[in-house]
Amino acid sequence: MNYLKNTALISLILISIGCKRDKDDPTDPIDINEEELITSVVLHFNDTESGVQFSSGWRDLDGPGGNSPVIDSIILETNSIYDVTLQFLDESKNPSTDITEEIKNEDQEHLLCFETSNSLVAIERTDSDGQFEVGLLSKWISEKTGDGSISVSLKHQPNVKDGTCNPGETDVEVEFPLIVE
Repeated sequence: MNYLKNTALISLILISIGCKRDKDDPTDPIDINEEELITSVVLHFNDTESGVQFSSGWRDLDGPGGNSPVIDSIILETNSIYDVTLQFLDESKNPSTDITEEIKNEDQEHLLCFETSNSLVAIERTDSDGQFEVGLLSKWISEKTGDGSISVSLKHQPNVKDGTCNPGETDVEVEFPLIVE
């Protein structure tokens, strides 16, 4: 009887080990595009005429729920052109993780979408995946003075990217106060 119990126990252990997921297995379809936590979105601005550089950010260090995010206003000079670089971070751990490189490496699956209120800024994506724009790099042209907002969305569009913001899922969407003076 002990022989049967031992055999059953060993079989159970072998089955559970054999069924255990290997996190490093690239053929595991659940782990191929593991979701990253994005706690921070930083926009780095460079005024193309004056060379003045500054950054505005959105930070929600505890992730969804919990504390409210900290959001910087984006303040631009009217009739100016800015080269803008976006950066995505997971600052929930130490050291923090810069997710931007992963987005660049998977640029055929990602698109940045920008929506402004009051037509204060015209935005042109200046990078591409070879077929469609991406938006990690963009040119912003401030057209008139006023207050409004700008929504920045990172869309994940594997196998459905068509250059528009409609297909896919939203990885992160943030709204910044926008002031053009």
